[in-house]
Amino acid sequence: MPHRIDVEKVLLHELMEESPDYIFIKDRQSRFVATNKAQAQLLLGLENPMDAVGKTDFDLFPGKQEDVKRFYEEEQQIMETGKPVIHRQWMVPSTTTGRIVWLSESKLPIRSETGEVIGIFGLGRDITIQKHEQLLREKLSYQLDTAVQLARATNGILDPRELTQKIVDLVQERFHLYYVGLFLVDQVQRLNSAPGEYAILRAATGEVGKQLLSQTYKIKIGRDSMVGQCVATGEPRIVQQNIELEDKRLANPLLPGTRAEMALPLISRQETIGALNIQSTVEAAFTEQDISVFEVLASLLATAIQNAFLFNRLDEELKMTKKELQAHVLSGWDQYTKRR
Repeated sequence: MPHRIDVEKVLLHELMEESPDYIFIKDRQSRFVATNKAQAQLLLGLENPMDAVGKTDFDLFPGKQEDVKRFYEEEQQIMETGKPVIHRQWMVPSTTTGRIVWLSESKLPIRSETGEVIGIFGLGRDITIQKHEQLLREKLSYQLDTAVQLARATNGILDPRELTQKIVDLVQERFHLYYVGLFLVDQVQRLNSAPGEYAILRAATGEVGKQLLSQTYKIKIGRDSMVGQCVATGEPRIVQQNIELEDKRLANPLLPGTRAEMALPLISRQETIGALNIQSTVEAAFTEQDISVFEVLASLLATAIQNAFLFNRLDEELKMTKKELQAHVLSGWDQYTKRR
């Protein structure tokens, strides 16, 4: 006679042995009745799952009594009310790697044949990758929204000096940066259709910024500096690690805390009009998403700056035309009165 297979027992055994999810069963006093390898090794710090049997979280985590108390109270409430907790997300350090693990955990009451709650069944899944992706999406969404808000906040400002200072102050504040400076190609040469020789600092943050602006700080375009090369090529220059070894970076003694730096071109109407210089005290501070957001922001701000300069140029030309017209009218009136 063939052996009868206890399907439920086999399934439970395979599930407990092979599943990468965290599985446990507890009795009415929140003592472990069973736990699988993943739960035991990664969360409980036990090589053998059997070592957890008969113990509570209070026994296994003597140094984390407050956290354990919250879990215990939650489990007791589940068993008192018979209501499960589904997909609760929480963070826990892995006992093997030390890294923070995001878990999605469900706890369900276990009932006897008479319907009495006699324990709980727990199932947890590592959602760390999905959570990080979600957080990155949320960060990107926030940054893009911030970039658009910055563009809107500066859109109505038509005075170039006020506009550029507003830009660097807002960028530093919203993105929590060490220093932000905005360089523009020498306007006199640009208006005369001559190639700019220098990128001149037009706005900068903090006391360091005020000091540099008072010195009319400028960088030669094309020179061995990040800003100079950025303006010359119209391409971003980014250094995130070992910044002191970067030979194309012009170190500023007034900014000793810089550990990561970007120079992003300000391009409007296919013309590089300057560069946005961004510095952080954190090494490798800028992710690919951060860089993409700042590039979008630089593009929006370049248009706003160009429009402000065009408006001022037209305003000056209008004032000049008005003066010339007034002078012409007065001259004509003088000649008319003399003939009479």
